[in-house]
Amino acid sequence: MKLSIKLLASAGLLALASSSALAAVDEKLRAAAEQAQPAVIESLHDMVLIESGSGDVEGLKKMADYTEARLKALGAKTERRKTTKGAGADMVIGTFEGTGSKKLMLIAHMDTVYEHGILDSQPYKVDGNRIYGPGIADDKGGIAVILHSLKILNDAGWRDYAKLTVSFNPDEEVGSIGSGEIIAELADQHDVVLSCEPTVAPPVAKNESLLLGASGTATGTLDVKGKASHAGAAPQLGRNALIELAHQLLQTQDVAKSIPGTQLNWTTAKAGTVRNQIPDHASAGADIRLTIRTACKSCRPRWTRR
Repeated sequence: MKLSIKLLASAGLLALASSSALAAVDEKLRAAAEQAQPAVIESLHDMVLIESGSGDVEGLKKMADYTEARLKALGAKTERRKTTKGAGADMVIGTFEGTGSKKLMLIAHMDTVYEHGILDSQPYKVDGNRIYGPGIADDKGGIAVILHSLKILNDAGWRDYAKLTVSFNPDEEVGSIGSGEIIAELADQHDVVLSCEPTVAPPVAKNESLLLGASGTATGTLDVKGKASHAGAAPQLGRNALIELAHQLLQTQDVAKSIPGTQLNWTTAKAGTVRNQIPDHASAGADIRLTIRTACKSCRPRWTRR
């Protein structure tokens, strides 16, 4: 991953967009962002070395301790909120009181998609102007952008907001199942909400940009029930759930392509527990992305017909 210092400057400039002195402070903020690069890299190093997969409660606690301490050091009033579902890790919420009229909210997530032990095979490393490590872009880079942008703005004396809220959740990679409602409730109390997720960067994208909208997510589950039998002595007496699951996956792999605003990809599967038994149960999970509110509802009847 290439760390873009321009992202830091942009985060500050977005917050200052209503200021008439925007052009005058632009270069000052840019210079401050460039000077902050070593500190940003140090923060990334510290966070990447904390393994924090969505189910790793111990690692997520370490991330919560780390981010809460950093927010307190910036002058925030902090609190922990227990997620309502999932692994049961804490959200970290920090609030700042300002002198302006607008309420701003910045969000990022502490969890990653990686299993515990990933650092053994994918360690943190620096290669030229690129830094590599599990979760460094998604979304520990986003956390670093928030923390260091706030420091830059604090140092510049910028407090042109009524309230600024920072929310770090521990379960974004599994659909924010235990924090989504809390985030939505907080967001409704603010005028502007910025999610500091990574966007596509060059060379894939033509330039670095601010994403104004993103797809919604849903989870699809396919369950198949069969009949168990001994795989060596009497396989013909069973009904192989794994074979049927494979058939159904092939039948449904393109089901979303004809529905506008919908994308479906089968990503997980499980069947059987022992080698010598015809499996009587198999299941698969799908990652579903939606850009139209009614797309999921349109998908269901076509899925059922298959």
